Amino acid sequence: MSEELIDAGQYAEGDRVPEVLRRLAAVQDAAEVQPLGLRDGLACFNYLYRVITEQVQRDYEAGTFADGDFITRLDVAFANRYLAAVDAKLEQSPAPWRCLLELRSDRHISPLAFAVVGVSAHVNFDLAFAVVETGIEMGRLSLTDHDDYQHLNAIFFREMRRLRQHFEDTEERRFERALGLTTLENLLGDALVVIARYLAWEKAKRLFAAGHSAVADARAETATARVVGGINHMLLVFDRTVRYPASVLACLGRRP
Repeated sequence: MSEELIDAGQYAEGDRVPEVLRRLAAVQDAAEVQPLGLRDGLACFNYLYRVITEQVQRDYEAGTFADGDFITRLDVAFANRYLAAVDAKLEQSPAPWRCLLELRSDRHISPLAFAVVGVSAHVNFDLAFAVVETGIEMGRLSLTDHDDYQHLNAIFFREMRRLRQHFEDTEERRFERALGLTTLENLLGDALVVIARYLAWEKAKRLFAAGHSAVADARAETATARVVGGINHMLLVFDRTVRYPASVLACLGRRP
């Protein structure tokens, strides 16, 4: 895909998130020419990521964040980890992303599952290390930075339920409503995002307080990648082997 990483220092504060959006647009264009088009696994997550990043930019322009420099630098560091993962050779991509990239053309995995696994890779794996990188660049991780970080939870809440509906097709929506899953999944999804982001910040604080060590950071990253990669792979396999057959049977059972 040949996506170069973004150097935060090359852009004025107000231009950093727009540059992230330009890179995400390029990824979207490349993903949608794949056989599944809009349902390509990478295209599904990237679409979600763009929508949420666009909201970050709107909130930044509205003056919602206390320190725009922190949030835009974090956005660049966060995006760079994603861009590096999708641009790497498949075998060199981190495990949390590799399973999504390996199975992105599987028609029996739902767009929602691809989006969820992408969120898991980005939040459970990338986020803590992006926060540490931003903290090192700025020489701090303050309470004000944490408040701006927490504001991103509100953005997730505003966007995720609407995006969830975007990824479901009619049959999938009927299947979930028939089993009464929609409300439960919304609540569970919100809770998991909050918990994952809380844990990411706590991990970042520990790593930052311990001082920057390339060896220690690499060790922590390897351990995190192994755990998150295993969880993400199980989520995709479950969607393909359990959810997909169940939804097909449910649809067949409703036909006259």
